[in-house]
Formats: sequence, structure tokens, C-alpha cells
Amino acid sequence: MSSPAQVTVLLAIRNGGTELEPQLDSYLDQTLKPACILASDDGSTDDSRAVFTRFAERARAAGVTCQLFDGPQRGPTANFLSLLARPGPDSTHVALSDQDDIWLPGKLEDAVARLSPHTGTPTLVGTRSWEWDPDSDRRQLSRPVPEPHDFRHALVQNYAGGNTMVLNRAGIDLIQSALPRIRDAAVHDWWLYQMVSGAGGTILLGETPHILYRQHHGNQIGANTGLDSKLRRFNAMLRGTYRGWNDLNVAALMATRDLLTPEARQILTRFDEARHGPLHKRLAMLHATGLHRKGHVNQATLWLAAMLGKI
Repeated sequence: MSSPAQVTVLLAIRNGGTELEPQLDSYLDQTLKPACILASDDGSTDDSRAVFTRFAERARAAGVTCQLFDGPQRGPTANFLSLLARPGPDSTHVALSDQDDIWLPGKLEDAVARLSPHTGTPTLVGTRSWEWDPDSDRRQLSRPVPEPHDFRHALVQNYAGGNTMVLNRAGIDLIQSALPRIRDAAVHDWWLYQMVSGAGGTILLGETPHILYRQHHGNQIGANTGLDSKLRRFNAMLRGTYRGWNDLNVAALMATRDLLTPEARQILTRFDEARHGPLHKRLAMLHATGLHRKGHVNQATLWLAAMLGKI
């Protein structure tokens, strides 16, 4: 009989305000409660630390251990990377958490069940989410991300929000072996997808949403899927933002390339060389490697970025 899951929640905090406590409460409403919650406060100037400390007392009464650390204060990606280094060998799974969402009760139980057949293989599971307006309680399902979810996709696009992601023990071991070697990454959850897929691990995407993903002022429901979002991403590509992200991602992957499969190393090397090469080399690389983004507009933007030297 297998031992019960020991799930560690990794919570990044910075000025969580009134939205932090509902997120914390939703951990204790889980049908499979976490064993431990590790929080990293990245320099809050509000009462977030006090809110977490009060919650820790209630959590302890429910059998959940809580620890609060000082974050590196270099942004949310660095904060999450510092958290990923913390879980000890007793953690069978780690679940990433933002500070302002609400987890629905079956989130952790569903993730652990999905991961259970993949014990010996680094495996990352994410799900779609409910984009949620707390004022009206209106919800909209986040965009679908069709298969395949592999390194050819991960190199140029993420597949799920980090606030839905859970890693198994083999995945934790992979990430913790990589962390001391990297200086930074564009976005922590995108890097997780790249590392697990590049190392020959398994990527899972659940269609059933298990979180209410809070939409803030100026971030209306559907903002991540509409025309405005596509225009923002297009303009970011023209400004060189996307190329800057690739600079960070490639540097991190190159530093850990021995952890990748031979095929992933070959794709990464060709991608890196072509990014700095002439137009014909960039286009030939995309054709030969099969790098792809989901959606016709996103895929067209990838090719345009290659043509303009913005990849």
C-alpha cells in the first residue's frame, strides 16, 4: 500500500491585501489537505505577514505545517525559484500558488490522482482555470491548449498557468538539481514546462478547472484570449520583449543541458544558433525543428518574429 501524499504548497506573497486570506482559507477546504505550506514574502509593506502568521495557527490545528521565509525581492519569478529549492525529501508533490486566487476543494486530490501513474518519471500537471470576476461572480473558462505539450512547444510558449501547476517527486528532484545552476528565467512556470518536457518527462493538462483565477481592475474576463491580448503580445514581440525572454530561457536551459534528452539538446542548440543567424537560417530552423505555438495568430507571430530577428 502506497504512503499518503505529502503535498507542499509553495506560496509567493507580496502585498496580498484582502485577497490573501481567501486564498489561504481555500487550502484548508481541500479534500486532500496539504501537509505543508511554504510561503515566501517578497517585501510586503501591508499586513500580509501578519495575515499568514494568524492563518498558520488555524492551519496547525488542522494538521498543516506552515513556514514563512523572506523572499529575494527580485520579482515573482525569483521568489518562486527560491521556493522551489525549499521542499525536503518528505514532499511527494509540490503545488504552486499565487496569493489572490481561490482553490476549489478538489484541486489537490485531482492533481495527485493524475500524477499517481507517473511515479518514476518527472511529471508536471496543470489545468485550465476559471477566469473570475469576484464582483459579479462571473466565470469564463480559460483558453484551451491542444496537444502536443512537448519541448517543441515549450521552447516558444507556455501551456498552463503556474497557479494550476503541481509537480511529482521525480519532477521536484529534477528541478532542484537544475536550480543551483541557473541565474534566472523569464517566468518560473514556463521554465518548469521547458525543463520537465526537455528532460523527457510527462506533461499533463486537465480540462476541468480547479481554481478561480481572480481578474483585477483593467484585467477583464477574457482579457487573455481576446484581440487586445493578441495586440499586446504582438507589440511586445516588436519591442523585443519576447526575444529578451528567450535570452533568459536559453541561458537557463544551456546551463542545465546535460539534464535534457539528446533530442531536446539538439533542438535547443539549433534554436540558439539560429536566433543569432541570418534570416534563412532562422526560417530553416523553425521548419526543421517543428517549433510551434498554439493558435493560428500565435503561430504566425512566431514566424514573423523569426523574420524580423525578434526571436
